[in-house]
Amino acid sequence: MSSISLPKGTKNAIEGTVIIEESSLNSYDAKEGTSNALVMSATRKKRIVRKEKGQGGDAKKIQAKKRRLEAIEAKVSKSKMKKLAKILERKQKKESREALFESLQQYQLPIDSMKNLISTSQMQNKEKKVKHEKAAIFPEKLDSLSGGDFVLPTIHNRLPQQEDYYETDSESDESVLNMEKEEPTTSTPVISIDEEEGYSTGDGGMSTMNGVADIKLEEPQSLPRENGSAAEQKSTSKESSKAAQKYMQRMRKDAEAGLERKHVMVARSEEVESQRAKLPIYCEEQAIVEAISENTCVIVCGETGSGKTTQLPQFLYEAGYASGGQMIGITEPRRVAAISMASRVAYEMNLHDIVSYQIRYEGNRSSETRILFMTDGVLMKELQKDIMLSAYSVIIIDEAHERSMYSDVLIGLLSRIAPLRARTVTPLKLIIMSATLRLADFTQKLLFPTTAPCVLKVESRQYPVTVHFERRTPDDYLRAALRKVCRIHETLPPGTVLVFLSGRLEVETLLKWLIIRYPLKRKGNNKDVMRSYQRGSSRNRRKRTKSIEVKLENYEVEVEEERNADLDEMGIADNVDDDILEEIGDTPLGAPPADVPPLFCLPLYSLLSSDKQKRVFEPVPDGCRLCVIATNVAETSLTIPGVRYVVDSGREKRRVHDPVTGVSQFIVHWISQASADQRAGRAGRVQAGHVYRLYSSAVFADLEKFSTPEILNKPVDQLVLHMKSMNIVKVANFPFPTRPDGDALEEAEKRLIRLGALEVGIKNKLKEARISALGKTLSMFPLAPKFAKMLVMANQSGLLPYACTLVAVLSVREPLIPIYSLRGETNEETQAKMLAALKQRRAWCVQGQARRFGDLAVLLNAVLASLAEKGSEEVCTRYGVRHKALSEVSKLRLQLINLINSLCQLKQTIAIDPSLPPPSETQIRMLRQIVIASLSENIARRVESSTTNEETPKGAYECQKLKDHVFIDASSVLYKDEPDWILFQEIVQVSGKKCMQNVMTVESDWLSRLAAAYCEFSPIKNAEPRYDRTNDAVVLAHRCTFGDKNWSLGEVDRPMACNLNVYRQFGRFFLDGSVCPQLADYASKLLVPPTAMIKSWAKLQRRTEKLLNALVEYEVTSRARLLEVWKTRSEYLLDEYLEWLPHCLHDSVQLAWPPVAETKKANTSN
Repeated sequence: MSSISLPKGTKNAIEGTVIIEESSLNSYDAKEGTSNALVMSATRKKRIVRKEKGQGGDAKKIQAKKRRLEAIEAKVSKSKMKKLAKILERKQKKESREALFESLQQYQLPIDSMKNLISTSQMQNKEKKVKHEKAAIFPEKLDSLSGGDFVLPTIHNRLPQQEDYYETDSESDESVLNMEKEEPTTSTPVISIDEEEGYSTGDGGMSTMNGVADIKLEEPQSLPRENGSAAEQKSTSKESSKAAQKYMQRMRKDAEAGLERKHVMVARSEEVESQRAKLPIYCEEQAIVEAISENTCVIVCGETGSGKTTQLPQFLYEAGYASGGQMIGITEPRRVAAISMASRVAYEMNLHDIVSYQIRYEGNRSSETRILFMTDGVLMKELQKDIMLSAYSVIIIDEAHERSMYSDVLIGLLSRIAPLRARTVTPLKLIIMSATLRLADFTQKLLFPTTAPCVLKVESRQYPVTVHFERRTPDDYLRAALRKVCRIHETLPPGTVLVFLSGRLEVETLLKWLIIRYPLKRKGNNKDVMRSYQRGSSRNRRKRTKSIEVKLENYEVEVEEERNADLDEMGIADNVDDDILEEIGDTPLGAPPADVPPLFCLPLYSLLSSDKQKRVFEPVPDGCRLCVIATNVAETSLTIPGVRYVVDSGREKRRVHDPVTGVSQFIVHWISQASADQRAGRAGRVQAGHVYRLYSSAVFADLEKFSTPEILNKPVDQLVLHMKSMNIVKVANFPFPTRPDGDALEEAEKRLIRLGALEVGIKNKLKEARISALGKTLSMFPLAPKFAKMLVMANQSGLLPYACTLVAVLSVREPLIPIYSLRGETNEETQAKMLAALKQRRAWCVQGQARRFGDLAVLLNAVLASLAEKGSEEVCTRYGVRHKALSEVSKLRLQLINLINSLCQLKQTIAIDPSLPPPSETQIRMLRQIVIASLSENIARRVESSTTNEETPKGAYECQKLKDHVFIDASSVLYKDEPDWILFQEIVQVSGKKCMQNVMTVESDWLSRLAAAYCEFSPIKNAEPRYDRTNDAVVLAHRCTFGDKNWSLGEVDRPMACNLNVYRQFGRFFLDGSVCPQLADYASKLLVPPTAMIKSWAKLQRRTEKLLNALVEYEVTSRARLLEVWKTRSEYLLDEYLEWLPHCLHDSVQLAWPPVAETKKANTSN
């Protein structure tokens, strides 16, 4: 057989050597064929052999490298050798220590036995032992100092010093890190707000977003040993983690054991129990209590009348949430609701001692109180004292859909406080209740970043409410309301009628029409009554057309067939064609039927006195139907019993405030769909009800779903100050349910800075405004900061009784009866009443300072005169004061006096004489200066026609924030005077005209001194300084302008800045006798003129430098400071002054030194 050679490239691995063999061609036997003869022989290739390392040249290189390393090691210094020796020694000690630990390990007690041991380090510390047993440690008061994040103390740890509560700046993360380094074994939840946008997750923390609090709870950790093997360290860390877990479980068990709530039995009457059983929420008691127990925050949605406000506090009380001595707090947006709800719950529970209320001016809270109804402002003040609300176990925010300013802030704060309290023995439950709630605002991640709140919906009432729309929206909705009420009263079954209108004037107008048409006792025949009604209605209709201009959207009348189809779908009455003319209002109403019963009509609005408001709850005369004509105050604040028919005009009077310009205006505006549902919910409480909406379904579909939150439509100065007082530095980062306008917050901070309530500082190279000492004082008062500053300044002048009265009057809405609201039987009587009221007001400010005090003098004197005569309704009517407003003024004044006496350390307590006389001329002048210093932003200047090319309206003024002209209100006593400079309280837009209200005269030369924060001063070139003896300062002339519009105030003298130059100038005036008149006669005998102190070559003179150094050493720049130094060092400046005099005068000067006595000038004649 023929042999075949190995293929080319065969690899043989022999002892690490790779050999590529030479390819060869073997011969074949040529017996079978000669084809192999054509094969060419391959060329020979050399063998490539890779030898082992260490052979040949490589071995030589390795040996050379070793020799070099040995040479380097031989050259190591002695110091390095010592370090290496120490390292070796530590290593040996470590090994010996490990052996020692291993020998001691066998004597160590088990972990279970260690738990039973008691520490003896604090056995005799009784105070700490009591705190340890209570296991409920909370800070009682928020420290206003900054410098760190607020750290809630844990159950078994020592209470640390509280530095901060709610830091909102960017340094919060760094502070948390520092705490973790100092106390690695402490478990403390930290609350902070980050500024960075977007989400970020850190170790041991939860996700955060812009403005969201990052709540971190770290378990205590045990540090592993530094020595020992890795396996031993791993086992030790596992044991430590297990021990930590068992420790935390034991803490939780202790917390649960200490939180055992005892069920409380309440003895109610059978009548009350039967009434409660009819409420929709009564059947949901168990589900609601369980949800509250399992969740930190719960949102309860239920329609009006479901019993949320009255029953939920009772559920929680019976479940034991007040058994531990803590309270159940319920906040209401209105004072009337807080009082009425507290009274109702106390009646149902038959426990009048434990159910109380607390509002701005009054309350019956006691140590026995367990259920407290209060306004949201009251809870805000408690938060300033106790940020953790340790006195409460549950906080219920009622009527959250109204979106009042402080309700929104409370929800934002409690969304951070409740999770912190949830990690303690006494958790805090947050419950948000509303009839119509925009859930998206209260379930957003900004408010609850970790866990979404539980939402409970309570079913609606048992009785259905039928909604009726108009076929078209009438232009005159007041006439439409009249027709609807007449039709209900004359054709429909008995039942109370509730009418919703926009304002007080409309309520009184409709009330008058209905009283005329349906009198309780008819006199004469119906025809005479109807004729008088038609005359009155046409007159009032013309009057209304002139006085109120409301721009509303008009909707075109649709095709008849489509309109009828829509009506059928809406379920409105069938006889459409017969009633078209009457519904449109083109036909006059006929006389009422002879057998129609009387209509008992009552008004209801917020400015009505409390006694008159309570009349809607009193029994109705026999044979009469009750008709309540109300504003939107009847939507949520008051529940009128027995309402079956609701007539909804769809309008409300809303106060719209511009946060930048500060202009407010009252406009008649469409309500929201949520408000419409609230109004509809008032019907059908006792039986099937009906609501008649005086607008079409198309209009309803175009309404806003929810009303604008109050925080977007109200000045936020007081809110910003309160939040700054709680150390919330950056208010813009606060988790509001609806974030307020950034411009509004910025303008509020600017106003507070100019007011002196905030101070601008630099922290981490960033400017930030923090509360000042004055701001802390202002935040204690339940007033706007500008009014609170008036009290602080009045205390320095001894005018607190007058200032408290004036501030109370300015804080109450409409203290005087408006002139335009006065009405008589005829036009002549109406005009006579208006003129008499104006004449009486002018009598209070005839001349002098009282005249310049303007409308403020009228307010102050009217209230003082009414209070001096006991403030009865008759007295108030005579002086033109609203009786309800006078009651509020009296209560607020008393509250302010009590606050001042309790909080301020005065030499003697302040008391107000009930018969306080009017202020004198000097007192009025000082009050005017106090008002100017506090309300400096509200300065206006009369526009001169010669200064502008445009035509200037008569009586036009300009203010800082507005480009348009403003005018003095026609009811002001200064309306005809037109002073050049005035101050106003507010600007209200009336009929397209911006009017200033509560006006007083201002002296322009006062502004540079009293409103310096709003002025800009620029030094006059080449102006010579002078010494002002009145102000005791070295002053320099400046050009002064006021405000952003740079109104010129002329030249004013301003104290020089405190630098070396002011000391030179003071030395000059000291030498020439301006500071000390006794030295004036020596000025001409000085060796060098006094002006040498300010010369450029003054440094070359020994006497000038010596005097300058003496002044700088004791910081003497005024006569008062100089006299203060002379009291302790009588020879101060004597040697320095003698160097400026000849020797012949030294004796006389030494005898009369210090020159402070007001004596005759020294006789220095030769």
